[in-house]
Formats: sequence, structure tokens, C-alpha cells
Amino acid sequence: MKDVIAAALSGLCVVHCLATPVLLALGSSGLLLGMLSSEWFHYLMLLPISVLLAWSLPGGWCVHKRKAPFALGLSGFLVLVASLLAPHEAETALSLSGGLLLISAHLFNRKLLHKLQGPQDAAS
Repeated sequence: MKDVIAAALSGLCVVHCLATPVLLALGSSGLLLGMLSSEWFHYLMLLPISVLLAWSLPGGWCVHKRKAPFALGLSGFLVLVASLLAPHEAETALSLSGGLLLISAHLFNRKLLHKLQGPQDAAS
């Protein structure tokens, strides 16, 4: 379940990265759009991302002993951090890449757990 939540959150990150520029280009404005495009929102989102990453992937590694999901997840997280430090032109590409790496990591982790433990146990 942790990986499903984390993958969904990463998916929302990808949707956010794609939708915000489109909404800005279409001239939409308002409090919600202002909040979604603000810098502090991106920093704030690192908190649940890092908590879910630390909660999900190391625990999976203890069960399946495969380093790939953790390496993908850590790479995705570092790419997201880099997107906050990068020039504005590179921010969206880096954010999308980081989000997709995180989605891949959590889904791969879930697949490995599912394979080892069966469908009932992998949900936890």
C-alpha cells in the first residue's frame, strides 16, 4: 500500500508539472494556481515525498534484497531536488524526470514484494 500511495503522489507531481504551465499559458489565474506554481509549494512537496521514500523503499529492500528500486527512488528524489536548484528552463524537465523515476521505483518495489509475498501481504 505504501508504494501505491507513493506512486500516486509521484503521479500527481507529474500531472502538476504538466498542468501548471498549460494553465498559465491559457491565462488561468487565481489562488490555487498561484499556490501550485509558487516556489514554496515545491519545497513543501519534498516532505511527503521523502517520508514515503524512506518509509517504503528500504523496507522493501529488506524483504526482496534488490537494490534497483531504492536506487531508482533515490535518483528520482535527487533529480527533484536538482530541479529546485536548476535554472527555470530546466525545472520542468527535471521535475518530470524525477517524478517518473519515483513512480518507476515504487511500482517496481511493489512488483518485487508482490512476487515474493503474494497479493495479500504485498498490500501492506
